[in-house]
Amino acid sequence: MRKRLVSLLFAGIMACSVIGSGVTTFAAENDSHINLALFTYIEGMDPATDWCGWNLTRCGVGETLVTVNENMEIVGQLADEWEQVDDTTYRFHIRQGVKFSNGTELTPEIVKDSIQRSIDNNSRGGDLKIANIEVDGENVVFTTDGAYSAFVSQLTEPMTVIVDTTADTSNYDTMPICTGPYAVSEYVSEEKIELVANENYWDGAPEIKSITVKNIGSDTKVDAMLSGDIDLAQGPDATALNRVENNDDINIVKVTGTRENDFELNCREGNPLSDKNLRLALSYAVDRDVVAQVAGNGYSSPISTAFPPSVGYESEDVNGQVYDLDKAKECLEAAGYSDSDGDGIVDKDGENLSLTISIANGSSTAVSETLQDMWKQIGVDVQIEMLENVSDKRASGDFDMLVSPNWQTVNAGDGQKYLMNRWSDGGSDNYSGYHSDEFQSVLDKLDAAFTQEDRVSAFVEAQQILADDAPAIWMYANDNVTLVNSKLENVTVFPIDYYLVTNKWTLAE
Repeated sequence: MRKRLVSLLFAGIMACSVIGSGVTTFAAENDSHINLALFTYIEGMDPATDWCGWNLTRCGVGETLVTVNENMEIVGQLADEWEQVDDTTYRFHIRQGVKFSNGTELTPEIVKDSIQRSIDNNSRGGDLKIANIEVDGENVVFTTDGAYSAFVSQLTEPMTVIVDTTADTSNYDTMPICTGPYAVSEYVSEEKIELVANENYWDGAPEIKSITVKNIGSDTKVDAMLSGDIDLAQGPDATALNRVENNDDINIVKVTGTRENDFELNCREGNPLSDKNLRLALSYAVDRDVVAQVAGNGYSSPISTAFPPSVGYESEDVNGQVYDLDKAKECLEAAGYSDSDGDGIVDKDGENLSLTISIANGSSTAVSETLQDMWKQIGVDVQIEMLENVSDKRASGDFDMLVSPNWQTVNAGDGQKYLMNRWSDGGSDNYSGYHSDEFQSVLDKLDAAFTQEDRVSAFVEAQQILADDAPAIWMYANDNVTLVNSKLENVTVFPIDYYLVTNKWTLAE
């Protein structure tokens, strides 16, 4: 198999954790059952719809041509070999002998139709940049719309989960037919997903025969673990973890996370924050060590760039956002602000500077209040606005600052999509209205960066531009924390949180 490097492999993360040594007697093997709660409960199961594919990969229901393993390396799944033919052509050999949970044999034709279905129906389908898909014997051949070095990694994105397109797909939002170790037996909207072992699974049927996935919020996951209501919980509230830190029946598994948390700043003309000097003033006034402690209760790390250092893009080579009150005040002056009347609030043209943080009702205000106090030190008045629907506020563009939590920076094992969606012109998640010709040129450079050296260099350059322009204030990265009952063995926790259930899980005897 010939493989040209098409995305950065993060072998240096070393973030896999495998746990075992169960102590609890459980049910008979053929009747084995567990309950779990996912990182987040997404409505729907059809990979062609929004983010529903994440449910499929988290639940061990859906599989993609290639996937990301516990060491952040791209490995084959439904494709056992692949090669890059040229800058725009990729050939994938489809694994033979694979069957869907309904017994239908996986074929290259089904793979083609399934991926085309997601391209046509998922709002993110264009991110794949696929110009053409062809079947060549046991292979599927993709042609991209120009050079796109992240293409192979992009095929790990859960919207490319392969479904049986020869069956009736109209009910796939609740009952998809896929190739994974588990199949959906029941879906109850906003409540639960029932899973049963796929006895046709190509890599061996699971020992645990059924799983109930419950819709449980992060703030009650610790309670659910302690009560025995669930046996595993992704993403519990960090502030409650002290309650289980000394519990011998519950393992806290912490791995290096790949998500970042930031504050989006409105860069649009007409907003005070369109002035880069003001944005930099706010950034210099943030003590990220304090913010990370407040946010994560010891399970978060401060960050100063768009990527956590853990993902391997040499963030340490970037002059990132730092805490410096003197520079914060200098930047305020450069933006034309001073406390002319001595009331403790800086003003410009006779008007006090007042900004608003918009957050969702029910969300913790701890970080926002911490920042509010920090910015008060440099004379910036900040109010906190609680909203029923932050999404509408974000989409309108009518805001000053938004709490923007848990962005997955390596959405498909690679960070290019994150940069494109969040900060490029027309990016689906560029809510700040940020524009930079220099940044756009780096994205163009990334498309043709097929070597690791060139790729890392471009990611460093992109991070530096963003740090200097400050369309957001990067603050902290959460650890990926999973609570696992000690009766569960062979559970691997991945750095990327949308990989979870495998056929390797077992129960202690």
